[in-house]
Amino acid sequence: MSGLLRRCGRLGRSLYARIALVYLSSLLLLCVATAWIAISQFDQLGRELQQRLEVDLADNLARVMQPALRQGLDSPAARDMARHIVSINPSLSLYVLDEGGWVIADYAEPACGLGRRVDPQALETLLGDEPMLPVLALSPCGRQPGVFSVARLRLGEPDGTGGPPGYLYVDLDNASYASMVAMVRTSSILRTLVAAGLMALLVSGGFGLVWFALLTRRFSRLTAAVQRFADGDHGQRVATPGDDELGRLARAFNDMAGTIEAQLRALQETDHQRRELVANLSHDFRTPLTSLRGYAEQLLSGEGVDEERRRMLTAILDNTDRLTRLAQQLSTLARLDAYDKPLRREPFSLAELAHDIVGKFQHQARQAGVSLTVDCDPALPRVDADLGLIDRVLSNLIDNALRATPAGGRVRIVAGTRPEGVRLAVIDGGVGIAEDELPLVTQRFYRTRASLVRGDGSGLGLSIVREICERHGAAWKIDSTLGEGTEVSVILPYA
Repeated sequence: MSGLLRRCGRLGRSLYARIALVYLSSLLLLCVATAWIAISQFDQLGRELQQRLEVDLADNLARVMQPALRQGLDSPAARDMARHIVSINPSLSLYVLDEGGWVIADYAEPACGLGRRVDPQALETLLGDEPMLPVLALSPCGRQPGVFSVARLRLGEPDGTGGPPGYLYVDLDNASYASMVAMVRTSSILRTLVAAGLMALLVSGGFGLVWFALLTRRFSRLTAAVQRFADGDHGQRVATPGDDELGRLARAFNDMAGTIEAQLRALQETDHQRRELVANLSHDFRTPLTSLRGYAEQLLSGEGVDEERRRMLTAILDNTDRLTRLAQQLSTLARLDAYDKPLRREPFSLAELAHDIVGKFQHQARQAGVSLTVDCDPALPRVDADLGLIDRVLSNLIDNALRATPAGGRVRIVAGTRPEGVRLAVIDGGVGIAEDELPLVTQRFYRTRASLVRGDGSGLGLSIVREICERHGAAWKIDSTLGEGTEVSVILPYA
């Protein structure tokens, strides 16, 4: 459940970031689209201004050039006049068109328009009353439609008689382009507009983020509450103003949090009762088991006990010992489960403790035909730990080693110093543990295949060792090879 709540908290944060990213991306795209439209319209506006200012240019030039044109479209007078006009304004290109829009005289340098055609409908549109500017046409030497100025004229003969109608076509596109480039380079107004646009973009972006944060602050509060609840603050609740989607979500979270908190309290109470039950049962088992063992030993030591009764009394003693060990292990587990009870730490000599425990197990080792030795320097530094629990650790490890070692084998207890503390290892030459069972042997009530074959063990020994080491924060390790033996080591901190 806590993992699910943490994922919900991370989802809330990532969703907030995604929405903000989408907003900024949309704002950027909108600004780019607006800028593109503004630039294109600004270019169109420049063309319109150019054509509007010079719409009568062709008419004025036609009146100036008409006497020269009467001497012939290709006469020296016509060309001299055209060169004179172009020298005054080099951005202009002059053409004479017939009634169908075909170029019959080209005064551009170099000449490239002879034999080409300009759309006569565009010409008539510009010559009409109140044309909608800009009027664009593809000039004789152009590649894209541009602005122009046009005037009607009579293509007179050299003798001065009237000729067929035609047009004087003035290409303004180069002039429009030159004026636009000059405006971009030198216009303070344009620079001011660009700076104002960038400033507007920054201000709108900042204002939008602030506005977005204000709109999503309730969602942020809900996300923070879910995260704190996942971190263990089960009393966390969210204020639920409003009846919108977020308000309903907050109320659902509060209901869920209340249900989970109640269930956790019930589980804690059930777990407390379970631990109390296990502790009481393990304690109550000891008295009748001790009494049962005493009576069995008296019967076994009496006179006149035949072999069959001796065998049955021995089986009673063995099972009594097994139940006693199980009761002790359950009592240890009950104490370990009570995490609210602190460890009773004290400084003590690990070497002395090892010699004492080995002495308790010598009788069991002799009965099993196993050599039990201890190699600990009495001058080892003292350690800081719970003496009773470490006693249980060594007892469990030695008992497991003796049961796993066949007759004629050897069990050693070795201790030495390490930079982080005193290392104690229990090494046996027994059956070992399979590699696939190593991750499982520390689970409660798990019994290895070899233990099931022998028919002994409760599956609690190594799990108790693991939990005691975890309570102490001590490092421990199991190294085992199937058929060769096992080594379990524990490192306890210096006192």
